[in-house]
Amino acid sequence: MSKILDFITNNKKDKDFAQKLLKDTYSKLEKQKDNNAYITLVKNYKYVIDNPKSLINKIPYAIKDNINALDTITTGGSLFFKNYNSPYSATVIENLNKAGAIPVAKANLDEFGLGGTGTFSSYGHVFNPLDKNRITSGSSSGSAVLVANDTVAFALGTDTGDSIRKPASYNGIVGYKPTYGLVSRYGVFPYAPSFDHVGVLTKSVTDAAIVSDIMISYDEKDFTSQNIKPLELYKNIDCFKTSSKIAVFKNVIEFMQPKEKELFLKTVKEKFNNLKIDFIDYPIELIRLIPSVYKIVSYSEAVSCYQNITGIVFGEKENGKNFDEKIIKTRTKNFGKELKRRFVIGSFCTLEENYEDIFLKAKKMRTLIINAIEDVFKKYDFVLMPGSSSVAPLIDDLNSKKYNDTETDDYLQIANFGGYPSVTVPMGKIDKYPIGINIMGKINEDASVLSFAKYINNKLNGGD
Repeated sequence: MSKILDFITNNKKDKDFAQKLLKDTYSKLEKQKDNNAYITLVKNYKYVIDNPKSLINKIPYAIKDNINALDTITTGGSLFFKNYNSPYSATVIENLNKAGAIPVAKANLDEFGLGGTGTFSSYGHVFNPLDKNRITSGSSSGSAVLVANDTVAFALGTDTGDSIRKPASYNGIVGYKPTYGLVSRYGVFPYAPSFDHVGVLTKSVTDAAIVSDIMISYDEKDFTSQNIKPLELYKNIDCFKTSSKIAVFKNVIEFMQPKEKELFLKTVKEKFNNLKIDFIDYPIELIRLIPSVYKIVSYSEAVSCYQNITGIVFGEKENGKNFDEKIIKTRTKNFGKELKRRFVIGSFCTLEENYEDIFLKAKKMRTLIINAIEDVFKKYDFVLMPGSSSVAPLIDDLNSKKYNDTETDDYLQIANFGGYPSVTVPMGKIDKYPIGINIMGKINEDASVLSFAKYINNKLNGGD
């Protein structure tokens, strides 16, 4: 059921419903401090414009805390920005302000978005609402939890390498990453600009379409922003054609855990036997390249993006005898272990002696991976894949290296490599723990992708 459409119905019946919902939302937030799902409460946000014509007017939502909102503390999940009061709003926040949506919390995340587990925030790791011993995935971990436990109807996230879609899989919700350049990244803390996307987490595909219609806009302040005609995602949410051609990469499925693999195959063969689905091979050598290519390119871009994090102009500051000592002390004290690890790797890859042999070769490999997907899209409309290779792993297994991090756990990064629209919806459960199913489509065919996602969600979950 669409929470947004449900809100509209209830609001028409009860003129005080919006105020009651807002009060109830803050009450829920106060009760779940132990989850570490949010870093900062946002109250009485004065920049929201009442817009009765908007479908999301007066609806509470959460903002991933690497997205700037004027006059709110925006930490990026890092101690470095623990007192950073944002002097401006990201374009996506301005769009939502004009639509009347009410921000209520800044959601927790892996530091600067550089993490995939939800355990690398300087403000404590985010607990899985179904089992505190399991990860939520990340980096949009807090956003996923606040949606999964019905605190908010939607939450903003960012997705550099499945950071919206894998938390959606582990938490049994919808996670949508639009085509690259549709949603402005102005005012969003970068991770790797050539991979970064802003998206949304919801309980229904319909809600993802409604919110994304508002989020998507051309922005001259983002040099990657696309100036195209409105996609009208919500208007076209029921446009899926059962004659569409769909590909499933059979060699990817082999990497899944046994129970999860069985569920995926059963779902595809039994629930979608009326669709034109072909099981095909995607080059296995390219699948194995995905994690290495992603790490080399994204970590290198991240180092470049955060060169200005010195503690001299803004952020936390440490004393030192000279400029270099101040920077070293500031970063040593205020950066987390995972962030430092990734920065060291990125710095190594971009050293003069390594630049051509490591960084440039990785970029060439990225092009090969994209070209192989483009070949698939010459014959097929969609690629259907597992939302993850397993249900959410145990934190202890992750820490002790028992967790088998297979190639398919990085597989959804293909959509970031080429900027393709991609959405994960709930597929089912293994021993009470959710796992999702993912749809990837062609560039700017977001309306088709979401309509297929709604079709799947309705078939599997009776939802919209």
